[in-house]
Amino acid sequence: MSESENLRSRVSEQIREGIVSGTLAPGSRINESRLSITYGISRTPLREALFTVERLGLLHSDPRRGFFVTKLSAREVRELYPLGRALDLLAVRTAGQVPAAVIEQLVATNSEFRAVSDQPEAARLADRRFHRTIVDRCPNRRLLGMLESVQSGMERYERLYMSDARDIERSAREHDEMIDAFRHDRLDRVERVLGRAWEYSVRRLLIALGDPP
Repeated sequence: MSESENLRSRVSEQIREGIVSGTLAPGSRINESRLSITYGISRTPLREALFTVERLGLLHSDPRRGFFVTKLSAREVRELYPLGRALDLLAVRTAGQVPAAVIEQLVATNSEFRAVSDQPEAARLADRRFHRTIVDRCPNRRLLGMLESVQSGMERYERLYMSDARDIERSAREHDEMIDAFRHDRLDRVERVLGRAWEYSVRRLLIALGDPP
């Protein structure tokens, strides 16, 4: 990868992170001149980076008005979350039972998750680490790649979900249930808890977005 490609890749990732973290608010217009100065990049490679983020569904462009951050929508939740649920459950099933050392790692990660219940972005990242640890042993790399792609589109919605500390505590208790199920070699129970968690997340997000199920 050339230096210019590396620069575009870094800028694309920084813009994506800005959108996911809420620094670039949903519906806001991208100020290309300001970003060009902020990232020390000329307008042409900046626009290439913006088009890359647009392909992720996080931006949309207007030929006359420029780029805008895509708004959160109930429709996107209804499209993304069933895919995420199906892929996640399949990855958990394929990964199988986790060893004792990994179970202790899950315990530690869930403690970190509880400790940041007042920090939505930190909570989102801790929750993602917890679930990645469960599926990390899945031998199907293509499946994990598909799951990662869908979850990338869900990051802003995960952060919205984590904005309520009560939902974080609920998720932490579900993590406890999954850890207990792993300790007793009950993968079927892990899948039931995980499926229930996905369904609850969808309901909460649709309510938050003003379009309850």
